[in-house]
Amino acid sequence: MEVLKRYTHFKAKDLDKGGGVRTTKYFEATRQRPDRIDIQTEWIETVIRYPLKEVIQQDGRIRRWGLIPEAGNKYLRVVLLPDGETVHKCLLRPEIYAMKIQYFRDTDTLYIAFRPADIAETRDLDENTLLDIDTQGQVCGITIEHASDRADIPQFSFEQVAA
Repeated sequence: MEVLKRYTHFKAKDLDKGGGVRTTKYFEATRQRPDRIDIQTEWIETVIRYPLKEVIQQDGRIRRWGLIPEAGNKYLRVVLLPDGETVHKCLLRPEIYAMKIQYFRDTDTLYIAFRPADIAETRDLDENTLLDIDTQGQVCGITIEHASDRADIPQFSFEQVAA
């Protein structure tokens, strides 16, 4: 489920000073990592209260994103437990990625890029399906050959299904 609260920008200093946020033990254990140590509690509160984007995962956890000008205009992704209040993870990213789908009619090939990444390796899932793997070992794209037969591509529609 995607909530359309986009393009509204707030700064952490605009918030009233509340009582902080509840966190998981995992969050506290990983908060001291070099890529997370500079994340301010006020930024987390801002994203929780005024997200630019929200997605509810299948497990009920809630991902919220917000632009943080004080962090060099990076996006903060906050993952909340299903209670909508307890912070489980926070990560700063330079952008929010949108999945890109391309269909090449001349070769009947479907390519889905999950996010921009440097591709380190392409693995054969089978003779007509390839997985692009980034330098961190994560799947960042998939190629499906003979897509019209294998994925019923003549007409394409997109639907985001709520959990």
